[in-house]
Amino acid sequence: MKSDPVITALGVLSPLAMGRAEFAQAWRSGASAEPVAEGPTAGGLAVGKFILRKSYPEGRALMRRMDRLSKMICMAGALARDDEAGLGDVSRTAVAVGTDLGTLEETWAFLCRLREKGPELANPNSFPNLVPNAGAGYLGILMKARGPSHTFCQHSTCADDALSWAADGVLSGWFDSALAGGAEELGEIRARAMARAGCPISVGPAGEGGAMLLLESRARAAARGAKPLAVWSGSWGGSGLRRGSPLKREVDPDEVANLVSIAVERSGVGPVGVALLSHPSDEALRDGMLRGLGREVPMTDHDARCGIHPADGALRAALATMLLADATLPVNRSGVNRNGPAALLLSAGRGGSLRASVLSEA
Repeated sequence: MKSDPVITALGVLSPLAMGRAEFAQAWRSGASAEPVAEGPTAGGLAVGKFILRKSYPEGRALMRRMDRLSKMICMAGALARDDEAGLGDVSRTAVAVGTDLGTLEETWAFLCRLREKGPELANPNSFPNLVPNAGAGYLGILMKARGPSHTFCQHSTCADDALSWAADGVLSGWFDSALAGGAEELGEIRARAMARAGCPISVGPAGEGGAMLLLESRARAAARGAKPLAVWSGSWGGSGLRRGSPLKREVDPDEVANLVSIAVERSGVGPVGVALLSHPSDEALRDGMLRGLGREVPMTDHDARCGIHPADGALRAALATMLLADATLPVNRSGVNRNGPAALLLSAGRGGSLRASVLSEA
């Protein structure tokens, strides 16, 4: 009999802190990341300095041509590898990464140089960094993970989609473990592009960062003595386009309520104890979630403390895992603790895409 995949390790690279232990400590203290003081990204929350070569000393030659977003993805993977349970044998481990905008800053710089200097001065070593799946490719190479690799780019459900794909692969037996999550970069070009498209982040500061989680079968976890932190109990997608432009993030609360009801029922957990939303103060999401659950639930305040970006579903999954693994960890700065055995991750993207995922206590 097959069982739901378990999460046994995670790596967090966020503006608030780097690594599970440091993030949990900062979260418990009620701290928030310091906003960028000036420049095009002023007011946003940026990841602090990190040195990737210390985590992959054998990959220094590869890092010389690696873009910053890929470095963030690989750093989050290294933090998961160095987490308490580790990753075990990764020779058959799959890799799944969610990133909506990909290496936008690197792509813009390359195209500007191509336009201004001509093709003869365009660096061919930079060209592989322009594709959205560059980060997943670099991570697989550095980790020596030879399982399937997939990149998801569906706006604010991209990381949720990556985690769901990984969980489905483990559940089906396609592979017995997967390193999955997502990352996004805070940059000038991203800020300008979002404003030009008419779909800026309307709630909370813009952020950046990455998180990678190891999902594996219970049998694999038991064989290597890894203690599960949480159980992935399922993920369900839907469409809730209200009206207007598909570039804008507009959702129908009735569709949100229906999707939440489906997730709670099919996961078998009943009304959940913690709600984790991309935009907690979004009235349509909040209204639909509360109607779908039929009860009030404590919500995290990760948006104000870590910032918001399209791939923050990975951060929220990591945070949910930590909350489920440690009942003493407060849900938010108000000191509220979770009041149930499960967590709901709810994401909404441009064009009405919706995804609801449920994690349960191990």
